[in-house]
Amino acid sequence: MTTLVTGAAGFVGLNLVRGLAARGQPVIAMARAAPDAATHAFLAPVAEHVRFTTGDVRDRAGLAELARHEGVRRIVHAAAITSAEVERADPAGFVDVNLGGTLNVLEAARSIGAERVVLISSSALYGAPSDPRRRIRETDPLQISGLYTICKQAGEQLCRRYRELYGLSTVAGRLGTAYGPMERPTGSRQAMSQVYTLIHAGLQRRPLRIYGAERLRDVCHIDDVVDAFCALTLAETLPHDTYNVSAGTAHSLRAIAMAVQELLPELVWSVVETPEQADLAVLPPSERGPMDLARLQEDLGVQPRHTLASGLRAYLAWLGT
Repeated sequence: MTTLVTGAAGFVGLNLVRGLAARGQPVIAMARAAPDAATHAFLAPVAEHVRFTTGDVRDRAGLAELARHEGVRRIVHAAAITSAEVERADPAGFVDVNLGGTLNVLEAARSIGAERVVLISSSALYGAPSDPRRRIRETDPLQISGLYTICKQAGEQLCRRYRELYGLSTVAGRLGTAYGPMERPTGSRQAMSQVYTLIHAGLQRRPLRIYGAERLRDVCHIDDVVDAFCALTLAETLPHDTYNVSAGTAHSLRAIAMAVQELLPELVWSVVETPEQADLAVLPPSERGPMDLARLQEDLGVQPRHTLASGLRAYLAWLGT
């Protein structure tokens, strides 16, 4: 059963390619550019199950032809632009990729009678929590603001409508803030996770100034993300069309910084009073509460393997520290 992964050169997409291939699944990894040396090295243990191809999710006909030619049965749609700079500079291009790409994936899936489309959605749809102590459920109200969340919400609605019209099995995983191996800046991803920023500041012995130290973030190790999305991709049936994907907990920026510093004493950080003074800031709209993972656990038997501490240790080990 061949799975097509779009956005396969990105942080989440690349890890999903490796995770699916490690489970013995043939994977067509589609990205706009050929894989670099780091990508080849990361996929080396599973290379026999992976074929990279260049393509663009904005090319509807090309996407459909690729899926048909390769005998694709399931599609994981990870291609996205998250850069706020691109949103401001090229809003039409931003929407073409983030929403038009979802439509084109669904059209490709419809044309080949695919068994499943998995959309990588976002916890940003929930916005900042009104009660930081309460776990956020998939049925909770959404807070839609910028083009990114507009596109993600509309993409989820497109998935539901294709399911109603054509019986296409679609599911959206609302992803928290992932961190871990192969997170790096790219053309479509400029803002790194808080964990990445803290760890690399420590490794570079660069003092870090933070703002919003008490605000929460739902950081999760990429291995747990892969477990969840592989389960959503490969399950025979799914009782729901939306699932939270995260660690199931949220930590303040201060707590994350302290946990990193405990493992990496070279990290030196301080709290500043304004975001303009900060190297790392969590503004009020960017706070994220803990997400309820009951659906994921009850329907698929998937639960996070990592605590914050164990996830940080695993990431540092991969980085060779």
